[in-house]
Amino acid sequence: MENLELYLKNLTGKDEIKAEQAANFLVNNSCIDLFKMLVEKSDFLFDFVKNNVEKRIENAVNKDNYTNLIKFFDIYSSDYDDLFASILAKHANQDLTDDIFELLENGNIAQKTYAAKYFSYIPDTVALEPLSKYAFSDDEYLAFNSAQALGQMQDDISYDIALSSLFADDDFERFKAVKFFTAYNRNYPLKEIITVMKSSKLAENIAGQIYYAVNLLELLSSSEVDALDIIDNIFSGLGEILPVSDIFQAQLFDVIDFLINKNKTENLLASKIAQVLLKALMKFRLFCENQEYIFDEDKDTKYEVASIYKLLQSAGSDFWNLQKELVINQLSKSKCEILSVLPVISEFHITNAGKKIRELLNCNDEIVICEALSALKHLDIIDKSDVDFALSKVSNPNIKAIIENLN
Repeated sequence: MENLELYLKNLTGKDEIKAEQAANFLVNNSCIDLFKMLVEKSDFLFDFVKNNVEKRIENAVNKDNYTNLIKFFDIYSSDYDDLFASILAKHANQDLTDDIFELLENGNIAQKTYAAKYFSYIPDTVALEPLSKYAFSDDEYLAFNSAQALGQMQDDISYDIALSSLFADDDFERFKAVKFFTAYNRNYPLKEIITVMKSSKLAENIAGQIYYAVNLLELLSSSEVDALDIIDNIFSGLGEILPVSDIFQAQLFDVIDFLINKNKTENLLASKIAQVLLKALMKFRLFCENQEYIFDEDKDTKYEVASIYKLLQSAGSDFWNLQKELVINQLSKSKCEILSVLPVISEFHITNAGKKIRELLNCNDEIVICEALSALKHLDIIDKSDVDFALSKVSNPNIKAIIENLN
């Protein structure tokens, strides 16, 4: 074991000669134990170290030992599946493809997942049937790699199945379909996905898939209302449902800069933009004032978080006071908008919204009534008559219990 630890240290170290020797040992001996140690340490390696390791492994592979990589298929790692598939694809022949197809059909989950990635490089339609089945697997890596391979094959049948699944009754089945299209990466049905997002309990999760397929800045120029809905859900989920590091993929610095400048002039969507910007300010203030949210992030992510927060602060107090006034108008919008903006109003203690919030108690939606009452509580402007009136309009026992606790 000590020798393996030394090999691992050398493989991930700075000494290129020792690193090359370690990579040659790994590949030439198909050393599964060493690869397992590498995978277990992967989460603790900087990206540049991982990139170095990948180059070293690739350089160690040749025409005489490339099939040794298949023995690593027992230990799945998303850090290395693309590397292995790309290397094997360079040496592809019918025998190799047959061997990997056998793993795709009859291997364990790890082997199937690596095999599916191989067929995204070698889009042999012989693999269509198992890939179509695995593309909707509960295993997210197997599902992603399978859908990606199907996209390379431009398989219309699986695409149509996913399109139908977008409108299934079950939210999780719908989300599987959304993830399929992210991986499939062709003919992205953005309009349908946005429709699903707006009615889904997994709206934040769905929004977190969209920016892998769509440039949000471009969408702001072509379909601003839809883009704002997506961005609003991103800020709701960031750091809790969505990884903080996704700020780069979603181009959030540029998105926020665009929206700040947009709301420095009068526009028809000013109240919605105000809601999105206040939610961004709320979230990035949380990240910067509570370091536990970004403690495990790399230095580039931490720097970007700080830069975004600085950008938000630089807009100035007059700008933010105006946003707090503008956002109140969101209380006159749809149920979805109302439920999204109430936490923002509560967080920033916008007491000027009290009158409009109290008017919401007159509606017939029990969830809106409950959330409106909760906002009044947070704003410290609730009174007994508000609670009594709300209770007279609510029949759901669970909601009644929540309201009674607000008294």
